Amino acid sequence: MSILRVMPVTLLVLLTGCGQVANIRSLSTAYAPPQSGETARVRLITDGLVRAVPGRDCLDWKVPGAGVMASTKAGFADRNGESLGMPGPIYTWDGAVTTELVVPANKPIALHYLGQLQYSRQCFSSMTFVPRPGADYMVQATIYAGCSIQLQALSADGKQWDAVEPEPKGKLSMCNAMDNF
Repeated sequence: MSILRVMPVTLLVLLTGCGQVANIRSLSTAYAPPQSGETARVRLITDGLVRAVPGRDCLDWKVPGAGVMASTKAGFADRNGESLGMPGPIYTWDGAVTTELVVPANKPIALHYLGQLQYSRQCFSSMTFVPRPGADYMVQATIYAGCSIQLQALSADGKQWDAVEPEPKGKLSMCNAMDNF
């Protein structure tokens, strides 16, 4: 009779481990830009860690190319400090890291922000949007603006960043419900 009680707990522990492998991989793998197709450029500024899932409007760390774009903490895979020579003003703050990366156009890209532990709190925020081919975007992910990810597109004259509303709005979910376990 006791084996019947232990079996469900053992099965739950094993299933929980499967989802955690994907989460760990998402922290130890750097984002991989697309090698072909239409693209857009993103300037990313963050005071935490930002991961991306190309081609999805949900979070799936097993997707090819998914991984860390930038991180202020050492020990994580990242693409910090890369430059594509994007035009337009750079807005940054102390303790932030920046990078410029190519992302696929005409397909959704999901971004997940993990804010630094500060004042005994940690924040998570996510968003998705569909980049236009050839467009330049700026993403600011920060704990200081209410734990948010803000998206802007560079104006046609290249002199200012205009706010863009991400679609869909709200928190993203995992693509596969079992990835939570």
